Formats: sequence, structure tokens, C-alpha cells
Amino acid sequence: MKTRIISILEQAKKSTITLSELEGVANTLDTYEEFASTIQTLLDEGFITSVKSHGTNWKGLPNSFRIQKGRVKQPIIEEIQEMQFKVHPTIELRAYFSASKKKWMEEKPLIVMIDQYLQKNGLPTTFTNSSERSYELMQDEKWIDEKGGKAILEKINLFDKLKIMNSPDPLMFAVNPNKLLLNQRAYKHLIVENKATYSGLLDSLSTTNFTTLIYGSGWKIASGLNQLSKQLGLTDKEEQHEIYYFGDLDYEGISIYYHLYEKYNVKLAQGFYEAMLRKPFYKGKENQTRNEVAVHHFVHYFGKEEQEKIAAMFQENGYYPQESLAKEELHIIWRDAL
Repeated sequence: MKTRIISILEQAKKSTITLSELEGVANTLDTYEEFASTIQTLLDEGFITSVKSHGTNWKGLPNSFRIQKGRVKQPIIEEIQEMQFKVHPTIELRAYFSASKKKWMEEKPLIVMIDQYLQKNGLPTTFTNSSERSYELMQDEKWIDEKGGKAILEKINLFDKLKIMNSPDPLMFAVNPNKLLLNQRAYKHLIVENKATYSGLLDSLSTTNFTTLIYGSGWKIASGLNQLSKQLGLTDKEEQHEIYYFGDLDYEGISIYYHLYEKYNVKLAQGFYEAMLRKPFYKGKENQTRNEVAVHHFVHYFGKEEQEKIAAMFQENGYYPQESLAKEELHIIWRDAL
């Protein structure tokens, strides 16, 4: 019962609380003598003090109490102080001294994950967009912008130190003038994750029915893709854009694709992946985080045999880099399969 009452005291927004409010904490299995004894213990230990002007009840218990917030929060404050000594020196926890226990318990696991990232990598040295930094910290590209992550990072005085770009870099792409000048209602675009693949496909652009070849540069594409129409000068709302994505076949590449699918309805450039799956995979991707939802969505594009190959590859910490396809193969697939 003592623990239940202390929990009520921790959550109380006012500095006082009535005896009747505390009586509501007792359940049917508790006797009033047990309740009275617990209240007296809390008085003796300094968690509450009596408001003498409000008198006492028939049992001699004060009708009203003043909550001693410092005493009530002391265990949490000591826990926060102890953690402050352990975490990366750039993390500041002082804001939690005045926060509720509930808020601290909710956000403590997130702070632990942030600390693990900083202990391993230190502060970032280069700027990137919020999606990529969010994925690095939480393996969730939406955490900073859509799930309250920015508020937590600001609370621990870390957001401004993480080199997150306020505005995205301009989108990098090559244009096929044969398609751009046709005044079409639908334009096709291919995003590739890596620079080498972009260079390998560049010479083929004019032979395809695609308007652009876009260099995704890992997670940077996540914040830059919304600039495509404006940079091309295709801002008519009736104009449609059919966008395909081809990246490394690993957990991060799949997560980037799934984010683009959710945000922009980007399609998978399936032919490239099917060609990679006909080759031996590479080994050496032990530290990437698996996004189950993204992987489940990704594999549904493939047949049973290919799904089994993907599962076996991940079982052995394998991956397919885009560079596993030669330049000639890239040209043929782009021209014929998309």
C-alpha cells in the first residue's frame, strides 16, 4: 500500500492532497488500521506533512496533507544523478529533475539508446537530414520528425549538436531531354542509392523511357525527393511522377526503400534485384538493424524461390551491393525490364 500511495504523491499536480483522496488508493483487502499505519509511516518519513488548520478525522489522521515533493522524488532524482555520471558528456539530464516519474521512465530507454550511439560513434562530424540521423540513433527514420524525438533531443541539449540539416540538399539527378521536352502527363524516374551505380547507368539514360536518373546518396534522398517536381519545372498538379528505387539489398537499403514507398509511393525497381539474386551474395553485414515491417513488405515482390534466397542471405549476414551488377547488365535491365 505504501508504494501505491507514494505513486499517487508522485503524480499529484498540486502541492496538497486530502485524506479522502488517499483513502481511494486502499483496496477492499486493506483494513483501515493498515491504511492509518501506512499514512503515519509516510508522515514519520517526511513524504507528507499535516495541514493542521484542516483538522483530523475520527482516527486522528489529518484531513489534509502537504506533499513534500523533494522527498517524494528523491529516489528518481538520485537515479537521474547516477545516470548523468554514466552517459556521454554531451547528454544533459537536468530537465528531468522537474519532470514526472512517468515521463522519466518513458524516455529513459530512448536516452540509453542515444547514449549507446554516442559512446560508440561520438558526435557526428558531417551534416545529414533528420531521417538518416533518426535511423542512426533509433533504427527508425521517423523518430525525430514524427515520433517526438526532436523534443527529447532538445530536452537533453543534444539536437543542435547532431548536425541535422534544417533544409535538405538539392536533389542530384541527370535529365533525359528527349523525355522532359515531350510535355507528357507521366514522367518516370529511377533513384539509385550509390554513386558508382549512378555513374554506370548515366550513359544509358537517353536510351530509356525515363526522364531522370537520380543519385539517392543513402538516406539523403528521404528529405530531398519532394523537390523533384520543382527542380524539373514540372509543377502542374496534373503531371504524374512514377518513381522507382534501386539500392543495396541489405537491411538499410530495404529500410530506405520502404520509407520512400510510404512517403512518396516509390516503386521497387524489381528487375535489378532479381538479377542480383541470381549471383552469389557477399558476407559482412553483421551490425545492421532489421526493420521487420520493411523486410516483410520488400520480400512480397518476389517469388518463393527468391524469398528463400533472401532469407538464407540474411541468415548468413549476407548482402548484395549494387556494384554486384556490371555496367552492361545495368544497361540491359534498365532498358528492357523497367
